[in-house]
Formats: sequence, C-alpha cells, structure tokens
Amino acid sequence: MNIQAELNWIHQEIDKVQDPSFVEKLKHLLQSINNSTVDSDAAYNLDIENALESIKKGDFYAQDEAKEMAKKWGRK
Repeated sequence: MNIQAELNWIHQEIDKVQDPSFVEKLKHLLQSINNSTVDSDAAYNLDIENALESIKKGDFYAQDEAKEMAKKWGRK
C-alpha cells in the first residue's frame, strides 16, 4: 500500500464534499483519533445534534422501512 497515494486520493475526495454535517463528522473523527482525551459528552451531544438535524431534513426511515432493511442485512 502506498500511503502517500492513499492520502492524495483522500484529499481529492474531501475537496469534493459539500455537506457541512459530513465535514463536522469527519472533523470529529480526526480529532478523536489524534486526541484520546476528547470529551465523550461532547461527542455524544454532537451525535444527537447531527441526528436531530438529519430528522429536520427528512433523512430518516419509517419503522416498517427500517424493519424491511434489517431483514435484508447479511443476505447477499
């Protein structure tokens, strides 16, 4: 594996991102990897904020839809 080539590809893909919530999640992921003392309460609150924002945007599944999706998991 060529780590520099992988990093270059990641940089190119990140440059294409236009979703602020994705950027925030990526930022949090990188912070947690690079800093083991990241406040878990802050991470929990960020997850809740992101979930509520997704719900406001209509990005969720009805219970029946979720059940149908779950039935298909592992059946490929």
